[in-house]
Amino acid sequence: MALVEWLGLSRWSSDPVAFVAGLLAVLAAILLLAKARSLPRWDRAMPMPVRIALLALLAALLSAGYVVHYLRGGPRIIDATSYWLEARTIATLAFTFAPPAPLASFSGRFLEVPGEPDRLGVIFPPGYPILLALGFLAGVPLAIGPMLAAALVVATFALGRATTQRDDVALLAALLSVLSAALRYHTADTMSHGWAALLGTLTLVAALRAGPRAAVLAGITAGWLVATRPVSGVVFGALAVAALGPRPRRWGLFALGALPGLALLVAHQHAVTGEFLASSQLRYYSLADGPAGCFHYGFGPEIGCRYEHGEFVARNLPHGFGAWEAGRVTFNRLFVHLRDAGNAPILAPLIVVGALAGRKEPMLLWPTLGIVGLVLAYVPFYFDGSYPGAGARLYADALPLEHVLLAQGLVAARLSRAAVPFALGGFAWVASGDHRLLADREGGRPFFEPGVIEASGVRRGLLFVDSDHAFNLGFDPKCTDARSGIVVARTRRDANDYLLWEGLGRPATYTYLGPLASEPSRLEPRPMTVPASLRFEGESHWTLAELENGWAHPDYPPCASQGRALRLRAADGQPVARLPIMVPLPGRYRIVAGWASQGRVRGRIALAALGRRMEVEVDTPGGRCWETSLGSLVLPKGELRLEVRGIGDYCALDYVELSPAPIGSSSTGLGRWDLRVDGR
Repeated sequence: MALVEWLGLSRWSSDPVAFVAGLLAVLAAILLLAKARSLPRWDRAMPMPVRIALLALLAALLSAGYVVHYLRGGPRIIDATSYWLEARTIATLAFTFAPPAPLASFSGRFLEVPGEPDRLGVIFPPGYPILLALGFLAGVPLAIGPMLAAALVVATFALGRATTQRDDVALLAALLSVLSAALRYHTADTMSHGWAALLGTLTLVAALRAGPRAAVLAGITAGWLVATRPVSGVVFGALAVAALGPRPRRWGLFALGALPGLALLVAHQHAVTGEFLASSQLRYYSLADGPAGCFHYGFGPEIGCRYEHGEFVARNLPHGFGAWEAGRVTFNRLFVHLRDAGNAPILAPLIVVGALAGRKEPMLLWPTLGIVGLVLAYVPFYFDGSYPGAGARLYADALPLEHVLLAQGLVAARLSRAAVPFALGGFAWVASGDHRLLADREGGRPFFEPGVIEASGVRRGLLFVDSDHAFNLGFDPKCTDARSGIVVARTRRDANDYLLWEGLGRPATYTYLGPLASEPSRLEPRPMTVPASLRFEGESHWTLAELENGWAHPDYPPCASQGRALRLRAADGQPVARLPIMVPLPGRYRIVAGWASQGRVRGRIALAALGRRMEVEVDTPGGRCWETSLGSLVLPKGELRLEVRGIGDYCALDYVELSPAPIGSSSTGLGRWDLRVDGR
């Protein structure tokens, strides 16, 4: 038993993939000791294109297997689910989508309200989602990743051949691409790094060919890379320009090829932000996170977003992001990245050996410069971007370049025969634990699974979900009518749920429950009733479309309604938020705002609507809740823009409530309303 523990065999009991990889590693090591023919040089009678095709097919099958075994059938992390929703939106030939009213039932993390107030758009660059959209149009979005895996094998071989002029090194690099567990993840989950790695590799390969057509091709792939991952695009674009040499005509052809990708990025940014030269991500973080400028590329005491990356910032950047912090974050990224190319840190030094071979093979300087350039380019970005399974994902775009250098290092050290046992063993004993963590996190399943809907027999109606992941995976921009399909919305447990139900014609309503570790995900009917008053939770309106002098995020004051509130934090003066509140019927309403404090609140808070304004002086310690009233107003049917002014950093908006107020002897009590009749 002690031997089993020492060998790490016990960890394989829950992971048959690691078990098989370990056995194959042992078998390959035995063959190596027996001086059997090495796998990279297998069957010399087989034509090289056939070998590459077989490796490409194997990579595609392994990535497809990763979807099934580790991802459990669908995207898992929030970024991947956001790309999923963005691609599904682009498949409708638009960058943004118009959900049913109220908008608060659909807005949330990584979503932004553009210039048109009734639409939403995902903030990530469009280069990868537009590719994934082709998968949606074909009905097989999860097939895009395995196809990228196959293409990466071919591109890695081409880069190895272009930089070393040796088929054995190029073939070994292609084999390392197949065996890289990090690449299996990045060509399985719906993240942009697999596509970015392919575009970067093709950019460099085309630039090294140096012909006019190759210059245009390099520009096309570099431009698309800028539209996918802008920082990586700038690195590979600069590398391509240098590789093309001092030939202005070819630089012009390169720039011409890059125009479509750049135009795609600009068009997306304009659609999502309403401005041609604005950044959707910077605009999102300026409203949904802080302090002001926290997400900018660079250094300073305010760099580091306190909500999205709060734990990381508190642990690593308590005094801001300076040279020391940048060095430490970069070191951490590099440390995590040691296992990404070859599955184990023991192979990482051979990448350096391969780079040093550039003294004899000058073309190897280009992948070396690409890797170094990518590392340096991300030094001014504060977040490490690493998580189980994905490795140091900011460097994943350079993996094909590293596979070429690693193959060269293995050949130079006469260890090419050891590549397979080291890579397989590295996964089995070192890397597989991270992939199991990814598989088992957060219930061990995707937050939304179409199979659960199919098994329930539900084909139309309103389906509430309670997580960003589930909404991103379940919402279909083409389906906004509950009579013909399933409309997926976020459960807010407030008036927004009721108003959405009413607006859709009071359809059959369900709640998606799961994933839970103890039981499978399922649908349950949700009864809907007409409320006596309309209470809108403050946190339901995050992310805000209009916010001045500060930023806002959900928080959890113990005394708040449902234990949550929208915390308003100051940046430059008093934070001013404008909330769109739906008024279902015209009438007189009493408007009340609930507040909560996370810390000492001292100053004036204000509430305003339709020209009426209320200000109250507040002096209260943390942990207190209170109400203020705007009095009663006659409100028209439609959207009411309610202005809320908070104080400092500890004031939170708990809720806004509209209660029917008497008009003479009559009352517009919502408890007696049937909006399908009275709201005609």
